[in-house]
Order: sequence, then structure tokens, then C-alpha cells
Amino acid sequence: MIIATAGHVDHGKTTLLQAITGVNADRLPEEKKRGMTIDLGYAYWPQPDGRVLGFIDVPGHEKFLSIMLAGVGGIDHALLVVACDDGVMAQTREHLQILQLTGNLQLTVALTKADRVDEARIGEVREEVLAALDNYGFADTVLFVTAANEGRGIAELRAHLQQLPARLHAAQHRFRLAIDRAFTVKGAGLVVTGTALSGEVKVGDTLWLTGVNKPMRVRSLHAQNQPTDHAHAGQRIALNIAGDAEKEQLNRGDWLLSDAPVGEAFSRVIVSLALHAPLSQWQPLHIHHAASHVTGRVSLLEGGLAELIFDTPLWLADNDRLVLRDISARATLAGARVVTLKAPRRGKRKPDYLHWLSTLAAAQDDSAALAIHLERGAVNLPDFGWARQLNPLGMRQLIEQHGFSLLYTSDADDDKSSVELG
Repeated sequence: MIIATAGHVDHGKTTLLQAITGVNADRLPEEKKRGMTIDLGYAYWPQPDGRVLGFIDVPGHEKFLSIMLAGVGGIDHALLVVACDDGVMAQTREHLQILQLTGNLQLTVALTKADRVDEARIGEVREEVLAALDNYGFADTVLFVTAANEGRGIAELRAHLQQLPARLHAAQHRFRLAIDRAFTVKGAGLVVTGTALSGEVKVGDTLWLTGVNKPMRVRSLHAQNQPTDHAHAGQRIALNIAGDAEKEQLNRGDWLLSDAPVGEAFSRVIVSLALHAPLSQWQPLHIHHAASHVTGRVSLLEGGLAELIFDTPLWLADNDRLVLRDISARATLAGARVVTLKAPRRGKRKPDYLHWLSTLAAAQDDSAALAIHLERGAVNLPDFGWARQLNPLGMRQLIEQHGFSLLYTSDADDDKSSVELG
């Protein structure tokens, strides 16, 4: 299980995390000197039953919001931290907004620094926080009053976090990990870390590394800071990988994938929008996806649909969530969810196509999405499997569920084999 902190700068996120886990997540000398988190930090809390709770400590300063966004992709739960002396601040609200837009609606609140104020002030801040939670759609959130320096509320908060249920991850999806760190270890070689968004991985597997577009072999694994031969979605994973790649070639936002992609990274996709501020046609934007951050523009369609055009292509899948910020990187404007990776060059505004997109955006699962795609004719299975990130077992189950037959065809133009449903 992975829990990320959230909240305004200097509200005590790292101190609270240390009180919970015994680990100071600030790992950079500059962070320790300044007393402020400036990059993602990590802490792990082993449990008596063998589970390990993993924590991602994110920066609270507005200047480092892009790093915060890289930290909340794929988490199971968020721990919102609000200081009793300051109360709800600008980054408190923006972090709540981002958690809402990225679909992370499981939340616990810790009011920190309770030893600095009286009980009346604690009551005021509690009401202020509850109002903010309601405004962003976080209902029935559990709230704890804490003071890390004197231990107030820590035992109760720890007990609550221990009993949180982990998010269920479907077994039919491919392994996909967003890389947030890369480094070398003497005697071992290249190591990358990240949060697994889907699927599972084993020692000995061959994965595709997008940063160099080459296969890499998994030599060893750590999951939730423990050595293992097997890891899965919902865990922080470190992979010692071997292949034709150097640390200097990798960047935060690269991916490790279970299979080589069926095509190139995507320069444009169609999304459904959740607006927090109006967008204008062809507006330039900062676009955040998992650990990736690019710029691009938006072409508005109808009914909350839009096309995003990226200046740098992204590796995406259906239903992936993105966060859109203004080009000055001062305000979060909207969330976006991928509806289709295949954005046609022409005809996007035709009524029948827009109606089809709206129906696809409302599809509740892979089965419904497949049925909607079939309305427009034969479906290319490799493309559909990639878009939905379905592994061979998932594709087979989906086909058998509907009783479809497979038609193997050949494209004479490029001599590439394809698989279609008939």
C-alpha cells in the first residue's frame, strides 16, 4: 500500500511522517539544511503481519508542485496535513484539487502543531478543513489532531493507517511503472525506482525501457523497501536492470513496460475534462501525467471533450489521468481522462463521432469499451490491448466473455500482420 502526504509548505508533513514511521524522508543535504522538502522522499513502515506501508513525502511549496504531481500517481491513499496555527492555505486547496482531479479520493487528515495553539483554535481549523473537504468532494474523511513533538494523536493516527484497505488492482493488466529516480549501485549497476500502476513483474523478466527504447532484463527487485523476486501494482518498486542503457540517458517520467509498444508515443489524444477554470481554444498548457511533465495545447470539442496536443509525445493508455495547469505554472485549471488514443486528423467535430466519443467516455469497463469500438467496425486487437493495457490473459478472457471469433488478416500495404475481431 502506498500513502502520499499532501499539504502546504512548513505544515509538518515530514516531521509527522517521521513520528509515524521513525524515518526522516528528507534525503537531500539541501532539504536537511533548509528544513523543507524539495524532492520526493520515501519512508517505509513494516507491519506485524508482513505488510509494508510505503509513504511518499511530497513538497508543499508552490515552486515544487510539478514534483508533488509526480508523487501522487498510482497511490492508494493520501494523508493531508494542515497546521493548526496556519489553517487551510493556498497549497492545501491546490493539493486537494489535484487529488480530486487524479482520482485519489481516499483521504485522511492530520491537524499538526496542536501544541502551538489553544483548543478554540483547533476547533476553528477543524471546521475550516471540513468545509474545504466538502468543497472538493471528500466526504466522510477521518480527521486526527496531532502534535508530533509531544506524541499527541500519533498512536491513534498510526492505528488508523494500519487498518486502511489497499486498492484492488486487476490481474488482467500489463506491468507499467513510471520511473521517478535512476541511479547506479556499485557492484549492481543501473537501478530505477517508481510506482507500479498496473500488472506484476518478476526477477528475470524482460521489460521495455522507453527512455532508450530498448529491452532491459530485471536482475533483482525490491518492493516496499524489501528484497523480493516478485512485485506488483500498488507498490513502490526498485529494479536493478541490465541492458544497453546508462543512467544519464534516463529521465523522470520514463516508463518500464512489460511489452514493447505497438507504435510510437502519442502526440495527441482525446480526453474528457473536469474543469476548475475555463479553458480557451488552443490554450497553451503544462500537462502532467504520472511522473511526466510536458507542455502542449488544448483543442476544445463539445460536451466536456477535448483534444490535447503534446509538444513532447507521452506514453499513455485509456483512462489515464492528466492534470492541466496554465502556461505560467501558477494555477491548476483542469483534470483530464484519456478517452481514446486514436485522435483522427479530420472529422472530430462531426455529431456522430462526438456522440460515439461521449458513449466511449462513459464505458465502465473493458468489455463495454470493446462493444462500443465494435460499433464502428472491426477492432485491431493489438491496438485495443495496448490502449486498455490488457495482458494476454485479459484479452483472452474478454474475447471468450463475448464469444467473439478471431480473424487473422494481413495488411498488403505495409506487410504487417494484424488481428481483428469479426
